[in-house]
Amino acid sequence: MQTFAAIDIGSNSCRLKIGRVVQHRLRIVHEDREVTRLGGSVFESGIVSPEAMAATLRTLKRFYKAVQGNGTDKVRAVATSAMRDARNSRAFQAWVRDETGWDVEIISGLEEGRLIHRGVVENEPGAGGRCVLVDIGGGSCEITLSEHKRIHETISLPLGAVRLTQEFVRSEVPGKDEIRRLRQFIDRELRKAKRRVHPDRVRLVIGTSGTAAALYDAGRALGKRRATKELVPTGTVRRLTSKLTKMKTGERSAVPGIGPKRSEIIVAGAHVFAEILEGFA
Repeated sequence: MQTFAAIDIGSNSCRLKIGRVVQHRLRIVHEDREVTRLGGSVFESGIVSPEAMAATLRTLKRFYKAVQGNGTDKVRAVATSAMRDARNSRAFQAWVRDETGWDVEIISGLEEGRLIHRGVVENEPGAGGRCVLVDIGGGSCEITLSEHKRIHETISLPLGAVRLTQEFVRSEVPGKDEIRRLRQFIDRELRKAKRRVHPDRVRLVIGTSGTAAALYDAGRALGKRRATKELVPTGTVRRLTSKLTKMKTGERSAVPGIGPKRSEIIVAGAHVFAEILEGFA
């Protein structure tokens, strides 16, 4: 039985999945995730800080032990938006290689969108028709138009939750001017997406990121919905976004599905997701 490991070094968090092929199907045998906020320093200074590097490497060394313990045959480690932007990304790659032996691959936004699409269409029955896939990461947002499980168009935009929080959401409870500037920037970037993606006749938007999962759980808690999988109307997401924007960080962190780390960036991420739903669904 072959065993594979996938490592995603994102701008907000690092993720590990280890899967084993059993009877021609991939069975997940181990998962791990850690918020390392690698992009925090990049989006401010253009470089990965020594502290961010060290925090991320501690997590990767933990992943390395899990990979070795599961007898993994092949490992693919990829890095996304923060590493695409960082001027010292090669130094980080060299450090990871020295400590783990892994060659970290810095992938483009288009490759990121392709991998997201492949994962969704193989595991989500509802993705067989015409739909838009949205992944809001820490540094970028990938929007993909899919039909009959094939990509029609993909675009990567600088609409990550960490990036936008640092640029626009400076206050614990952001004021009207902060939100106005945030929404203007989001609207400008999404106009680019619409020229490429052409979201005509799209009735389903599938969110694949931590932001989407947090909003689903938060909406279910604040709206007192039953704990079942369901389609979430656009209006519900907009109302939830307004509620979260008016809360203090501590209040947001207490909402199920959000927690302390996500509470710091959820306002920016929620506004992106709400604007996409209103413009694409």
